[in-house]
Amino acid sequence: MEILKILTTNLYPSILRSHRSENQRDKIRIDFINKGLINQYQVNTGKLSIDFARFPNQNARIDYIKERNGVKQTLKKDVSDLVSEFNRVNVAAGRQNFGADIWTYLNEGLDNAAVLPDEKPVTDEYNTYVSTYRNILILTTDGYIEAGIYDKGFDLSKKTVDRFRDAYLASGENDMAAFFRKNKQFRIRPVQNEKLKNLEILVLELYDRSKSKVGAATVHPTDMEIIKLYWSNWLKESKVGRFELRPFANSKEEAEKIILDFLNVEKKNDL
Repeated sequence: MEILKILTTNLYPSILRSHRSENQRDKIRIDFINKGLINQYQVNTGKLSIDFARFPNQNARIDYIKERNGVKQTLKKDVSDLVSEFNRVNVAAGRQNFGADIWTYLNEGLDNAAVLPDEKPVTDEYNTYVSTYRNILILTTDGYIEAGIYDKGFDLSKKTVDRFRDAYLASGENDMAAFFRKNKQFRIRPVQNEKLKNLEILVLELYDRSKSKVGAATVHPTDMEIIKLYWSNWLKESKVGRFELRPFANSKEEAEKIILDFLNVEKKNDL
C-alpha cells in the first residue's frame, strides 16, 4: 500500500512532468500475478488503471489533472478510486495466502497492453517520427517464489535456498557466484517471452527469512545473497531489458528515492 501511495502522490507533477516527449501517452495500472483473483474478488479493473492517452489534446489532459473548466472526471478522483479499489482487494486477499506464481506471470501474464513494443518509424516529406515506449513493472515480492510448479526450475522456495546453501558450503568453494555458474542445476529457468526485452523491472521488498528479528545473520551466505544471485541470473537469462533488486526499505523516504531514481524522475513540488 505504501508503494502505491508513493506512486500516486508523485504522479503529478514529478512523474508526469519529467522528461516529457511529444504526444507522450502515460498510463498507470495495477496488474495481478494470479489472474484468478480478479473474478474471485470481483475486481473492478477499470478503477485500477489511469490512462492519460485517452485525451484528444494537451489542454483536455491538463484540465483533467488540474480540475479546470468544470471537468467532471479528474485525476484526484481517479486516484482516489484506484487506491480505494486496491485497498479493498488487498484486505480481502490478505486473509488468505495464495502465493505468487511469478514465473508464469512473466512467461504468459504480460499482455500487449502491459508491454508495448516500439513502433515502426513513420516518414513524411520533411521528418521521420519514431514512437518508443518505456514499459516499467514495479514488482513487490519477498523474493521467495512459492507457487506454481515446485522443484522443476520454476520456483525459489525456502527449501531451494537452503539446499543451494548446503551444497555450496559442502563444496569448499570460496566464490559463491563461481559455484553457481558451475552448477547449473541451481537455476530458475529462463522465461521465453520476447516482451521482456522491452520491459524494465524494479523488484521491491525482498525479505531475508534467514535473519533474526533484530536483523542479524543466522547463517552465511544469507538468504538475501542467494535470492539476489538466483534472481539476477534469471532475469538476465530471460533477457529483461533492465532490472534492479531491492530489499525491504527502512523508511518511506528510502522507498520513494529508490522508485523515483529507477524512473529517472526528480521529485517536484505541486505546481
